[in-house]
Amino acid sequence: MKTPVILPLCAAAAALLCGCAATTTPAMDRDFGDASRALMAQQVLDPAAPSRNASLGTKADGRLTRQAGVRVVDSYKAPPPSNVINIGVGAGAADR
Repeated sequence: MKTPVILPLCAAAAALLCGCAATTTPAMDRDFGDASRALMAQQVLDPAAPSRNASLGTKADGRLTRQAGVRVVDSYKAPPPSNVINIGVGAGAADR
């Protein structure tokens, strides 16, 4: 009586364990990251530009850099007025 019960249980356990024995996907692993590398290559217009233009140096001196920093800080203290025009969009029938 134990033999008919054990055989289906062993078959079910073997079927479940077959899912765990799946191999890796070598094609997907080999191509992993190709899209990211292609996108990065498309965004770089001239890969040799940093080394070729290194001798040019910066065009900003200390005084110009300080003034730019002061302007940035002042823009947060008193931001420019926004140009928002409210024309009553969304007013319901009760507001009329």
